[in-house]
Amino acid sequence: QKLSPQPLCVHTHMLLVSATCLSLSLKTSVKPQSLPSFLVPYNEKALALTDTAIEHDSLSVSRGVSYGPASHQTLDVWAPVAPTTASLPIVVGIHGGGWEFGYPEWAGFGALTVCATPALYITPAYALGLGEQQAWPESRDDLLAALRWVVEHAKEYGGDPARIILTGHSAGAHLAACLGLDPPLLRSAGVAPSAIKALFLVSGPVGLRAQDFAPAHWLWRFWVGRPLIWWLYRKGVSPNLRAVVGSPPEPTAVLAASPLARLAEQDLAELPGLVHVTYGGKRDFPFCKPQAKRLRAELERLGRSATSAPRVEVLEMSECDHFGTHWALAEPGSEWIAALQTALKES
Repeated sequence: QKLSPQPLCVHTHMLLVSATCLSLSLKTSVKPQSLPSFLVPYNEKALALTDTAIEHDSLSVSRGVSYGPASHQTLDVWAPVAPTTASLPIVVGIHGGGWEFGYPEWAGFGALTVCATPALYITPAYALGLGEQQAWPESRDDLLAALRWVVEHAKEYGGDPARIILTGHSAGAHLAACLGLDPPLLRSAGVAPSAIKALFLVSGPVGLRAQDFAPAHWLWRFWVGRPLIWWLYRKGVSPNLRAVVGSPPEPTAVLAASPLARLAEQDLAELPGLVHVTYGGKRDFPFCKPQAKRLRAELERLGRSATSAPRVEVLEMSECDHFGTHWALAEPGSEWIAALQTALKES
């Protein structure tokens, strides 16, 4: 039965209640991180929901599979237990955490809905700042290595390496965009850009320049607005980007980590056929909505002079905050899951 749109971010309550009975297993098995207080409730809920997925009899999961030589270079492979006659499309889910914190298990709970399509669901770990160091470009390069592993090993798990969808939440959405919107980067890692059929970006930035965080684009062009935006960027924004751009921000890192700024350099025909961008309501981070709209506008502008360009879909979940948009991954009747399932079937 399809759920109505009204209770998005609410229906996970019953799933969470049952998951709390199992949550001790992941809470005690993941490597402790010194999480900021605002991430603690999110961490507990995500681990509890992922515990429920681990125990679910419709799923199988291979945890901690190495995709590289470093100890943190691991991923989890989720698959439906029900036999299938054809190779399955693949969803690679990248967790968030401000580039500083997080676990693959923060995305693992999505396996229940993603694998039901059916599809494989793969959640990689990657280099993090942990409040101590700059993780870029290692975070991006780890995920490139994970994608290469997917291409080389997906068939062993029943997956089709030519049909991949990248998705991520928050910092994970940013990293998914850095990969999926850069075909030359993918080729450099041995991943054919044509294998990435769609991007599903949830409540994340696609640009890390000062102007990308201006609440309105015209404000950056206004002679009074630009100094104000720069001041706000240095004082309030760039400290939260430290794990990517460094402190103080390194201009080369800022540009390299801003796919929105480099779209004009790309061959649009090589980009994924679908770019789906989601943001929440007023309680989501304030940059999510304007950056989603700027990404759509830039792709549509460039597409007018291109022979082929991605289709862009923008979804606003007005009832959800920054974390609520991610819980939609566990909602069988959510608009987000419906869009993902349509993309999987069309891939």
